[in-house]
Amino acid sequence: MALELVGGAFLSSLFQTLIDKMASSEVLDFFRKKNLNPVLLKNLEILLISAEAVLDDAEGKQLGNPYVRKWLLQLKEVIYK
Repeated sequence: MALELVGGAFLSSLFQTLIDKMASSEVLDFFRKKNLNPVLLKNLEILLISAEAVLDDAEGKQLGNPYVRKWLLQLKEVIYK
C-alpha cells in the first residue's frame, strides 16, 4: 500500500511536470499566434486524458513487471529534461 501511494505521488508529479511544461510561456506564445482548430484541441484533450489513464494503470503494474518499471523510469528522464 505504501509503495502504491509513493508511486501515485510520483506519477502525479510526473504528469504535473508535463502539464507545466506544456503551459510554459514559450508554448503559450506559440499557440496564441496560431489560428487553432477546435477539433485538434479536443483531440489533444482526449490524448492527455488517455495518457493520464495509461500512467495510472502503469503505476499499479510496475511492482510486478520490471519492463513497466523501466518504461516509467525512462519516461521520467524524458519529461524532466
